[in-house]
Amino acid sequence: MRVIIVTPAVPHPFGDTAARWFYVLITELLARGHDVVSVAVTEETDERVSEAKTWLSQDALSHASGRLILHCHRLQIDSGTLRRKWQNLVRPRSEMLQDSALTRLLQRELAKGYDVLHLEQMSTGWFGLDVPRALLNVHFFDVIDWAEKDNMGLSERKALWQARRATRHLLRGIPNVRLLTPRLKEMAESISPNSHYWVVPLALDTSLYELQTLAREPVVGLIGSMHWEPSRSAAERLITRIWPLVKQGFPEARLYIAGWNASKYLQKYRGRPDLEVAENLAHPSDFFSKTAVMVYAPSRGSGMKVKVMEAMAYGVPVVTTWEGVEGIAYENGRECWVGESDDDLAGKVCRLLTNSAERQQMRDAARRLIEKVYSPGPVVDKMMSVYRQLIAAPGPVPHVTL
Repeated sequence: MRVIIVTPAVPHPFGDTAARWFYVLITELLARGHDVVSVAVTEETDERVSEAKTWLSQDALSHASGRLILHCHRLQIDSGTLRRKWQNLVRPRSEMLQDSALTRLLQRELAKGYDVLHLEQMSTGWFGLDVPRALLNVHFFDVIDWAEKDNMGLSERKALWQARRATRHLLRGIPNVRLLTPRLKEMAESISPNSHYWVVPLALDTSLYELQTLAREPVVGLIGSMHWEPSRSAAERLITRIWPLVKQGFPEARLYIAGWNASKYLQKYRGRPDLEVAENLAHPSDFFSKTAVMVYAPSRGSGMKVKVMEAMAYGVPVVTTWEGVEGIAYENGRECWVGESDDDLAGKVCRLLTNSAERQQMRDAARRLIEKVYSPGPVVDKMMSVYRQLIAAPGPVPHVTL
């Protein structure tokens, strides 16, 4: 099988949230003997791109029997302001489609033959219109995440309007869609009820996540990309509402918050007692090795949360809300604690901090869940089933144009 995978970031086992899944998917397909053409559209640093190439080349040489072609393409934004605005008005959020060099690159790869065109995230979806065997993969919906946000500025309102338009256009234009959770599927069906939908979760390569030693210090933590609204709202809720309640019940506890752009977005909270903010860590284990309990309570945020899955993989007990474990087949009190109110969440944190035996039980159960259900083998099995259904589907094959 030859699969062309278009991603909005380079595949990297410790890159951003989505990049970790891209890496798992590509390396597992290669290990199964399939050929993969990875078209990674990136604005990331040269260092990050170089790291991704190294990881993929190491894996391709040592484990894989399939062949990898990797294109790391620097996104070229149209320099004509008026033309760009007009194109985005006609096709909202179509910056990638406006990159003529990228379009030609993808056309060349499609012309060589392929079995599935796998498009990751909505930003790549414009490449799938009228292309046979195109599969749009949706991780979250902005129209859910932003729907109840208060006090939005003009630019935010415009961004939400564009997101709604793009979502409607792409879901109605691409008949085959993979989503991470049933909630996302319900939203997609409300927009385009006649399309074909599959729910397939994310996966982590658990071989890259060493189970951390049970933390002895009472450190409560949160890690996430703070430029993403759900992570930022979770951090602010933890600092301002949950943390004071934890301190009442466990005065010696300390708070540790880390992630991309943490200093920028959480600057106003610096200087608070018992709070440490760390930005852009070299490796996630730098955070998880110090943390006794992770608390993730976003106000709104659709899709699966890799940070929660990673905490489970590393063996750090999680206290979260339903939004935080969307798409994860948990049992409350076994793999994690799930609550909604500030009092409930703070109470569960204090309970775990005072009971090392319960923390040990929960971390073992959570690690087993990730290995059994959300590791590369079972998840890519499901993706392969989707691919086979796409390939076997009857119907005319239209001419491919981009």
